[in-house]
Amino acid sequence: MKKAALFLLICLIILPCIYADNDEGRRIKDRTVEIGLNAKAGFSNDFLSAKEFFQKTVVLDLDKIKDGININFDANVSPLYFNYNNKNNWGFGLLIKADVYGLIGLSGKMLSFSEAVDEKSDISAAVFAEAGIPVFFHLQKFKIKVKPALYYPVIYAVSDVAYTYSTDNKGTVLNLAYDINVYSAYSLEKYNGITASPGFDLQLGVEYPLSNVLGLKDKFFMLDFDIGLDIVNIPLLSSSVKDYMKISGNVGNDEPFIFGGEDSDMENLFTVNSDTTYGEDKLKVKRPFKMIAWGNWRPFGIRLFTVIPEAGFAINPLYSKQFSLEAGLKTRLDISNLFIATFGMGYYDRIWKNSLDLALNLKAFEFDLGVDLRSKSYLKSWTGGGFGVSAGLKFGW
Repeated sequence: MKKAALFLLICLIILPCIYADNDEGRRIKDRTVEIGLNAKAGFSNDFLSAKEFFQKTVVLDLDKIKDGININFDANVSPLYFNYNNKNNWGFGLLIKADVYGLIGLSGKMLSFSEAVDEKSDISAAVFAEAGIPVFFHLQKFKIKVKPALYYPVIYAVSDVAYTYSTDNKGTVLNLAYDINVYSAYSLEKYNGITASPGFDLQLGVEYPLSNVLGLKDKFFMLDFDIGLDIVNIPLLSSSVKDYMKISGNVGNDEPFIFGGEDSDMENLFTVNSDTTYGEDKLKVKRPFKMIAWGNWRPFGIRLFTVIPEAGFAINPLYSKQFSLEAGLKTRLDISNLFIATFGMGYYDRIWKNSLDLALNLKAFEFDLGVDLRSKSYLKSWTGGGFGVSAGLKFGW
């Protein structure tokens, strides 16, 4: 047993060193000029798993709805982007992209008809079009990444859904009131041209080779790590939309209902009032904001294997509670920049994601493929509560 442990220790120390001596000479160099395209899409829920859904008879456990139902979907596509990299010292590019976000968060108290006052649910969606210019350069030991972007809100739907159910000696109050406002870059009633105004925001990233600067790697090869901070969608100028379609109504009302007797007005309890209107009302729109701190730790002192912890927060105006935390852990296997595999697990965009991303890089051509399991519930994320897929192609030299 001791010999096996000693052998393993020798392998962990010697093999990475042998790999490091040969790896730098045979690593595929980064492309100087690159063009490409990529796309990804995902869907998740915390009510039904894939196993429960793909059955001959779908059984719904109504006890589960007491915790609510959360459905999320997202997609983005970049039909074209271009990058120029000058020996990893500086570079710039051009990016055209479209992002889609959507969420349905239904209150468990509303679905189970439990007593509550002004209980909120979320129904929101957004489609953004973007043109950005990513730039990177070095300032002493810092690597600075900047991406100014011009964006348009194509669709921006927000809602106010409130549920009240209470009982006292005056009677029972049941009221489900909803207002869903669908703003768009043009009128959904009668096309009259683009009426939205573009916005301008900024993505900023900083990387710093901390262990190298402090000389830690020279003392012990395992202390080889970089740190960084990424800030996404720093608002500089809000976009605006004014054309909207409003879907509003209510089930019940705020007046107490009386059950039984001559004064009973039970027939009005489940009255549904609904209306759709079109109009103009200027609304300023910002894209979801994120701030994420991360580290790249190379425990063998080489790029063959990297551990990447991440932590931060997000502010998303599509939710009634806009603030949320983000955290995760990734591990990356990088074989000479020819084959790269990254496995990750974390809590991002208010859902748990377990991901695997693969890249095959032949210098002139690179193919990227990613898949993930996801859900609002951690357990559901492992049982098919949601899926995501991404793919990309890169060409250059």
